[in-house]
Amino acid sequence: MKLAAPSFTDRLLASVAPAYATRRYQTRIALNLAGQYAGARGNRAALKAWRPHGGSADGDSIGDLPALRSRSRDLNRNNPIATGARSTSRANIVGSGLRARSKIKHDLLGLSPEAADKWERKTETLFDLWAQSKLCDISLAQNFYELQSLVFNSVFESGDTFVLRRTPKRPNAIVPLALNVVEADRVATPTDRQGDYYVRDGVKIDDDGAPVSYYVLDDHPGENPNYTITNYREIPAFGAKSGEQMVLHIFERLRPGLHRGIPQLAPVIELLKQLDRFTDAELMKAVVSSFFTVFLKTDGDDGLAPAVAPGQHPTSADFFGPGEVTMGPGTVVDIGTNESIETAQPANTANFDPFFTSVVRQIGVALSIPFEMLMLHFTASYSASRAALEMAAMFFRDRRTWLVRNFCDPVYEWFMTDAINAGLITAPGFFEDPVKRAAWLGAQWIGPARIILDPLKEWKAETEAVNLGARTVEAVIIERGGDDFEQTTAQRAKEHAARAAAKLEPEILAPSGMGSQVKEDVSEQPTDEPKKPKKAEK
Repeated sequence: MKLAAPSFTDRLLASVAPAYATRRYQTRIALNLAGQYAGARGNRAALKAWRPHGGSADGDSIGDLPALRSRSRDLNRNNPIATGARSTSRANIVGSGLRARSKIKHDLLGLSPEAADKWERKTETLFDLWAQSKLCDISLAQNFYELQSLVFNSVFESGDTFVLRRTPKRPNAIVPLALNVVEADRVATPTDRQGDYYVRDGVKIDDDGAPVSYYVLDDHPGENPNYTITNYREIPAFGAKSGEQMVLHIFERLRPGLHRGIPQLAPVIELLKQLDRFTDAELMKAVVSSFFTVFLKTDGDDGLAPAVAPGQHPTSADFFGPGEVTMGPGTVVDIGTNESIETAQPANTANFDPFFTSVVRQIGVALSIPFEMLMLHFTASYSASRAALEMAAMFFRDRRTWLVRNFCDPVYEWFMTDAINAGLITAPGFFEDPVKRAAWLGAQWIGPARIILDPLKEWKAETEAVNLGARTVEAVIIERGGDDFEQTTAQRAKEHAARAAAKLEPEILAPSGMGSQVKEDVSEQPTDEPKKPKKAEK
């Protein structure tokens, strides 16, 4: 950058006051080198005390992760907003579990559409049998669809989680594959590796920053100290011979060079805690304000609590001892002769709801959940509510895609590998050709159905989109109903055949609507007989 040359004023001042002229010229150079962003200024009153540290991705996060995780979990246990955000996200992203539908690239594999369809149906059945069994969980506690929710919750609360590929020999298992979900706290740096540049909070990396192995504790560090095991096992990220992935590290990488995940509540932890305290204070104030208490002041009281006859209302001294006063609904309290009662009037609670709503809106923005979805409270117009649902659906779709790419697809590949090795599935070229491997692994994951506010209006819109060619029937069935296209179509054909046989529906349906019969013009149908000339009208 070319520096600013001394001006005429600079040269004139240099001849009179050289020291002042030098400082002035240096200031001009500094201003010339400085950027033009107001947010980077250090001489503004609002920014003087704002001096954030510009650390690396790991440096800015790893040291704070223990506190962030513990506080995030406490909020998810005790804070209604945090619990609702997690539950709403999980219900719309995972639901009862994402189901796999095989979609292989049959043209790359040299298969006919019929053969490809037969192969897909067989593979889907085998995978679903494995996924529905609790044998797929190393702890025998959940099936694969339930493990999806577990992984989602763990990432939401802790920032990341790990899934280990295990191959136990269990009878009646479809394939020797079981998933071991490890909580984030169990992956940490051993004492003898502290300070090692290549070990980042339990993740060992290479020169490119790629994972090499993970240091996993045999037990959770927060377990009961009487029987905690503190041994570390180094688990390789990839198989030494096969090169297959052995560990799934599931987290959202927010910055280049970040090797551990950040809890999703991290930006709003302080807001949630302060809102929690504010809500508790308002609730207690409302409870105290509802108490009706009578204070009895008598002359000549000797300071001893009088005896309480049977059936009489006991005084506070009977429960708390002399000198202690408590309030309660319908309580009668004795006080001494020279004692008086003064009350502190709480502030008005009329602004509680607007303030609470404003803070929750900020929390919803940080979590990418509209206020209506976060509070499950729709009071706006149809257009506004539908816009909120569309924005939420976009966020849920992105998060579902992220979960599929980081968890579901790799697990599906593990299953395919073991099923092919076991001879259950035939997939030529799977282990030799990476292109064919990707073609065999094609899959579509069906999630929960979207929320529909006005079914008639929205289904009419979907019908028009299908008729215009902007949407497919398969996409509508999956997105709006959360169902599989092939199964729905087969069931619809079965129902129509039964209803047509019972004369409840015409045998041929119009393409634009259900139950409307196709009108056929007999005179326009092709025939082998010559057409007779029409008689002239009289």
